[in-house]
Amino acid sequence: MQLRLKAHLAAALFFICSSVAAQQAQRRDQFFWLGEINKASLVINAEEGLLDPAKTGKIAAGLVKVIEAGAKPGAFRPVRVIEFEPLLIRASDYDASLLHAGRSSQDMFATYRAAIMRDNLLLLAEHLALMSETLVELSEKHMLTIVPNYTNGVPAQPNSLGHAWLGHATGFSRDAQRIREAYERVDRSPMGTNVLNGTSWPLNRQRMAKYLGFEAIVDHAYDAAQISPSEYPIEIAGIVTSAGLHAGHFIQDVMSQYGQIRPWIYLASIKDINTRSSSAMPQKQNPILLTETRREISSALALAMGPMIRAHNITPGMRAPKEQIRSCIDTE
Repeated sequence: MQLRLKAHLAAALFFICSSVAAQQAQRRDQFFWLGEINKASLVINAEEGLLDPAKTGKIAAGLVKVIEAGAKPGAFRPVRVIEFEPLLIRASDYDASLLHAGRSSQDMFATYRAAIMRDNLLLLAEHLALMSETLVELSEKHMLTIVPNYTNGVPAQPNSLGHAWLGHATGFSRDAQRIREAYERVDRSPMGTNVLNGTSWPLNRQRMAKYLGFEAIVDHAYDAAQISPSEYPIEIAGIVTSAGLHAGHFIQDVMSQYGQIRPWIYLASIKDINTRSSSAMPQKQNPILLTETRREISSALALAMGPMIRAHNITPGMRAPKEQIRSCIDTE
């Protein structure tokens, strides 16, 4: 029997710590979201009488210049408000600073962190769904394929391979449910909460949330930038941990028989993708898809411990727990 697995196991779990590449390809990074926030502020504030419409044309032209300059290959894409705003002022004039009325770097950073994490969750969910569909299809195909199942690490009883693998798929379905639940909590806009105590400037937070694609707003100003940004990285790290455990169990279930003289499941021999020959024993096909995926799972689980350690025993408002792992995603 040939086990033809797409590499979605590795993609799903390693995505959290390799998402910077995907984000750079899509350019939906911190710079992108600072641009979106400024565009929204310009349009909404002008329409609601908080910004002189006569000033909007020049500010808009300057904002376009900054965004276009940052889109060029190898260009500087600032991720801090104090770096972005001077570029905008130079590209237009000092009237551009009026966009910052009622705002803070705190609510802007909290907004782009939530937006980026939202993108991460959607891509993680996509890879998990593709992997789960593959596993369910294989389960249906092998309903009548009989293999040994294990308890205490030794063969226990014969069972349907499809039945066993559908059990693995059920575990992954709970991971998908966790992603949906976490997404709802992340999908709230902090924009307009300013910092700590909110602002008396009458910003339309609901319009801002809608413009930026958020389903709702964060209700409490202190929560917006001090509490929830430290909380959801830990929740999502828990999802990565759970999915990693499920994927590791599946791989070990397959690997338990791979060391047999005549394994009953083996990877289709696609050189340097599924399998790789030994340099000293060319007749031996190493199951690198399984072993490399297992290694990436271990790396993802190690990184998943980071948010909890970074958030532990510090006062609210510290940057460390809010940031995603630096080795994976650039931060401010």
